Amino acid sequence: MNFSKFFPRHWSVKTKSITLVIAYVVTLCVVYSGFTMYLVAREEREAKTRFQQTVETIAAKLDAHLSSGRKQLEAMARLPDLFRATRARVDAQTVSSSPSAWNTLQYDVLHSPVFTGGFFLLDRNGAVTWTDPPRLPWLGRTLIDTASVARLHMGEHEVVSAGIRGNAFFEKPHVVMSVPIHGETGEIRGVLGGVMNLDGEEIRGLLNGALLNDARFIDVRDSQGCIVASNHSERLLQCVMTALDREEVLTSTASLSQASWQVVSEQPRAVALAEVRHMHHLLWWAGLGIVLLAGNLGGRFVDSFVGSIRVLTADAKRMAEGDLSQPVVLENREDELAILADAFERMRVELGRSRTMLEQRIEEQAEFIRMKEEFLANVSHELRTPLHVIMGYTELLAEKERDDLKQTMLGHIKAKSEQLFHLLSDLMTLAGISSGKTILQINAVRVTHVCDPLVALAQRLRQEKEIVVIWDIPVGLPAIETDASRLEQILANLLTNAFKFTMQGEIVVRVRAENAQEVMVFEVVDTGIGIPSDKLPFIFNEFHQVDGSANRKHGGVGLGLAIVKQLVGLLHGKV
Repeated sequence: MNFSKFFPRHWSVKTKSITLVIAYVVTLCVVYSGFTMYLVAREEREAKTRFQQTVETIAAKLDAHLSSGRKQLEAMARLPDLFRATRARVDAQTVSSSPSAWNTLQYDVLHSPVFTGGFFLLDRNGAVTWTDPPRLPWLGRTLIDTASVARLHMGEHEVVSAGIRGNAFFEKPHVVMSVPIHGETGEIRGVLGGVMNLDGEEIRGLLNGALLNDARFIDVRDSQGCIVASNHSERLLQCVMTALDREEVLTSTASLSQASWQVVSEQPRAVALAEVRHMHHLLWWAGLGIVLLAGNLGGRFVDSFVGSIRVLTADAKRMAEGDLSQPVVLENREDELAILADAFERMRVELGRSRTMLEQRIEEQAEFIRMKEEFLANVSHELRTPLHVIMGYTELLAEKERDDLKQTMLGHIKAKSEQLFHLLSDLMTLAGISSGKTILQINAVRVTHVCDPLVALAQRLRQEKEIVVIWDIPVGLPAIETDASRLEQILANLLTNAFKFTMQGEIVVRVRAENAQEVMVFEVVDTGIGIPSDKLPFIFNEFHQVDGSANRKHGGVGLGLAIVKQLVGLLHGKV
């Protein structure tokens, strides 16, 4: 299988253009997808950060709220004679009869927004000796059986209790914050506590201060996982035992430093990241639009570009085939292709002008050749008649003349007459071939019958030369279909040429059959001066000689090989 056609250099312009557009669109998709994913991931991180910041802000506010209450309780617990002052307050039932310690307590603590459920004071036996507001049902009761109060009374370091539902002592869901009251020697004399209602406006205000929607809730959970505060009141004091699926819910947490509480915010991801998803979808739709637009523009570009290339290719092919009738025009283009089309059009016009001039010159040359051949034929014919007379009288005079000098002179006349006769014969042959008037007589010919007359020619040509003629003609060569006289003329010209340029050595005339005797090869090989390689392309031209000195030394006008070439062509051979 040939895989080279899959290489880009073998692709068409259309294939390359489409591949380029596809690569551009794919690259655009990859870059845009990466950019979109980056933006979505960044927006998601920012949404989670905002989510976490909201939780941390609420946790900080709750910490400040609890810290404020704790500091107030600690300040109150450090007051001297706290038990005496509160007892006097209970006995008097009026603020005016209270000592100065009570005035400080009244203005610094009892107006605190933290403890919306009231205050209480336990003695060392766990009995409530004082409450605020006054005369609450707890007064005189023993709270030591209440788990959260009992732990505080036992001296444990728990400042804020777990969430407690409403009971016989406290009607509303609440938590208790308390601090121990120490005596002068460090012993625990009692407990000062404050009650925070979990459904009070203060805590709800802290939670609802964040911008929340209905699908998002914020809980404050104690160490047991029970909800002590929530922006959804129906979730209050519910204990969350299982974690929600993090793949479906976005969760943020923040711990408090003032209590073993944790602020937990949860919201379905689909809601929390709705804006991010919306932006994601918007970006993808925008990206799809960009890709479709890029594909559409790329397709239009390919159609326009490739269409113009096809027009130019068709015009170039038509001009290469010789059709210069149609102009080369690219409409609605002003780029490099338009410049190329304009260059093609100028080339078409120039080619048409050159063709017209060339055709005119060819016609003139053809007419000149016709006139030349007609002139040569007429001149040759007119010269042959008196030449025959000269040759005839020369032979008659030679037969009767006894004087040696005159015999020599008559011999020169005869030789030159024969040379001139052969020249005229060559001119007439060349003129006949060029004009198409040469008639061939094709018959079955034996090679030996063609070569026998050449022996006498070789004997006459080798006079006064030290040349050995070798005839390599096998017996039994098959007959060939050809014109015997024309084949003999071809071999005679080759043999004459060999003798002309060979002063000594040998000349080999070889005939052999090739391709199962379907092709007959005639060779004339000599040891003469040879032909320079740069002259070989011109040896079959009419009237061409290798050089001037050879022309003067060896004679001839350069028609022998030209006649051989044309006669071989007429006989459907090769030379």
